[in-house]
Amino acid sequence: MKRLLPYQTVVGDLSLEVREARLDDIALPYEMISTAQRVVALHRIERDEWRSARLSVRVRAPEQELQQGPWTGMECLATLSERRTNTRTATRLRWEGPGEWSGEVELQRDHHLERAELLGQLIATVGDVPGRVIATTEASWTVDLQSRTPTRREEIRTRWVDFGDEDHPQLHPFKNDPWTVEAVGQEPVLYLNSGFEGLKALLASGRAIDRPARDALAAQIATDVWTVLFNAATYQEDGDTPEWPGGWRESVLRRMLPDLFPTHSPDDALAEVVSRHRTGDGADLQTRILHAAGKQARRPRNLGNFMRTLRRTGQEEE
Repeated sequence: MKRLLPYQTVVGDLSLEVREARLDDIALPYEMISTAQRVVALHRIERDEWRSARLSVRVRAPEQELQQGPWTGMECLATLSERRTNTRTATRLRWEGPGEWSGEVELQRDHHLERAELLGQLIATVGDVPGRVIATTEASWTVDLQSRTPTRREEIRTRWVDFGDEDHPQLHPFKNDPWTVEAVGQEPVLYLNSGFEGLKALLASGRAIDRPARDALAAQIATDVWTVLFNAATYQEDGDTPEWPGGWRESVLRRMLPDLFPTHSPDDALAEVVSRHRTGDGADLQTRILHAAGKQARRPRNLGNFMRTLRRTGQEEE
């Protein structure tokens, strides 16, 4: 998690690598660790009843910058956290040489449910104040307890549900709407109303004559999704210092902020959004969000992927 801090921090990249994973001291096959995806898959049928996992990690930082900075008493921590269980642990890594630390991070299975986030951090004394965070890994790793392949999951699930169905009372207030978005927890969900006349038939249609209407509708759905996700991501801010929230929220912010404030750095753009929320200066901000959401929704690749998702989910109704 990257903070905007009122003291000097490391500008260069801090990187983290998972080199090995063990379940109850039995090494996992290396193919269950993906450096490209930054994912460790811990679920294996033949080892379903494991109790703890140990991850061998290495953190690297720009050596020259560390030597020139105004900090002392530097330590490197690997932090493992999961929002759903409100679990957070920190492991102190050992110094291996200039700009490099390594160690083992332990994950207790009964403390986690689905996916945990793994980050590296440098802690030091700055300006006579100990415990300052001077660097955090830009990209986190995901430790997935339910997957057998180390790939990142889709950031939003799509479900066809009859909004008037008695099994889904939370959707009853929206029973006349064609879709709605639930943007809470670790995984947002797009609900499509199978009880809305003609919606499913149009989105699942493969007829060329339906294509213009189908594409326009998919673009509108995608725009609404991006708008809701962005607002949900920014309204998580409740402290005095703007903070990158991690997970899907951070992914949404990093994709959309450059279109909201193209002349700002990502950190400055986040600070601007948070400031406008707090001061109530939101009119222009909502116009910018709509513009950025529209750009995301209408990019050919994103729209194509979105349409393929809708077609797949249109084949079977939950």
